[in-house]
Amino acid sequence: MSTMAGVGLSTEADAAQAGAAAARQALERCGSDRADWGVVFATSPHRPHYGALLAEVQRTLGTALTVGCSAWGVLTGAQEVEGRPAVAVLAVRSDRIAATMLFAPLDRDHPEAAAAEIGRQVGDGDATGLLVLLPDPLAARPDLLLEAIGRATPGTEAIGAAASGDPSADGTFQFCGRNVATRTLSGLYLRGGLRCLIGITQGCQPLGEPCRVTRGEGNVILELDGRPAVEVLRSRLPGALRDSLGRLGAHLLLGLPPDPAQETILPGEYLVRPLVGADEERGALVLGATIREGQLVILVLREAQAAREDLKEMLRRVRQEATGKGCRFGFYFNCAARGASLHGVPGIDTAYISGSLGDLPIIGFFGNAEIAPLRGANLLFTHTGVLALVGEAP
Repeated sequence: MSTMAGVGLSTEADAAQAGAAAARQALERCGSDRADWGVVFATSPHRPHYGALLAEVQRTLGTALTVGCSAWGVLTGAQEVEGRPAVAVLAVRSDRIAATMLFAPLDRDHPEAAAAEIGRQVGDGDATGLLVLLPDPLAARPDLLLEAIGRATPGTEAIGAAASGDPSADGTFQFCGRNVATRTLSGLYLRGGLRCLIGITQGCQPLGEPCRVTRGEGNVILELDGRPAVEVLRSRLPGALRDSLGRLGAHLLLGLPPDPAQETILPGEYLVRPLVGADEERGALVLGATIREGQLVILVLREAQAAREDLKEMLRRVRQEATGKGCRFGFYFNCAARGASLHGVPGIDTAYISGSLGDLPIIGFFGNAEIAPLRGANLLFTHTGVLALVGEAP
């Protein structure tokens, strides 16, 4: 039988009907009468009826082994829907790639407890295994949770995204079987004869070369390369933007290397973190992250054209690497700050993905942060897209 997969997407307003329709499409495109396991992402307008939606997905797929989460928007390899009723479903039938459901409650002060539970569910693991993680970002800091899971499942790569939803409503939701929960982590552990190709695309344009933090503490940078940090930032901005720091808001960000001790930052290999504000009196930049004096950082600007060019280059690399390797399905976890809010129109990322990869079954959603491995560690990204293509090992 090998591995067969299909995806479906429905924008029907009725949650149960949407779940059934998306699952039916996925199963038809899978070419099987039932699935061994599935993935479900559903937008916030369906929130009051997530239970009925999941029941229809499972009934249609013929399996109780389904996981997923709530989302601001959902996508397949050729279509994306933001802020409207929508359900995306992946159906997989395989005698090579097995899936185990993962689920754990989250405690903001004790991420180690959830990590230990995930480690218990993974068990002995597999050198080629893959974690797909869908945490509630409001219940625990995803970066600390990832670090703890890394210690509990050493050597296992992880992909995924923090669940999202309607920004005006509290909470996100995680799906495991027919259970709908909040303040939890859901996901999959994939094992067996699989291999995974992962690409990361940034949504920002670097403003010049990396700088060194020559004076700073905690989340405040006072000096970059021996000059006031605000002065350096202004000198890197295009002329028309130099006096517009207050209006640039979320467009100005900072890129941090995965390891603060790194002496170089390679193109695209940085973690984007928010620039909270500028203290003009001290010439300081205030960050949404902790820095170390002496480390390198890179100033970046959230910019649509740069995001499109980086996505095209990432897809070129992944397509080249995937040639002849029999990829069966994939995931694309896109930041909620990308999509229409970045490009001005919907569907840009999926247009490039389908143009590059054809009709490969891909499912994903717009999340609050993205998860992918880089330099041997599973890390938390923002303002990025994470593409993972899954195939069978030879």
